[in-house]
Amino acid sequence: EAIYEFEVEDMPVTVAVDSTGASVHTEGPREWREKIASFPVGVS
Repeated sequence: EAIYEFEVEDMPVTVAVDSTGASVHTEGPREWREKIASFPVGVS
């Protein structure tokens, strides 16, 4: 397994998995599911 180091400028990025192994693809939906659970939903 190789490790590379890059120096970049003006490159906006989103980190999907952080150094602790937490994934935005797992944590994001979980966090928003909890937030929107309290939103009132009307039935027409």
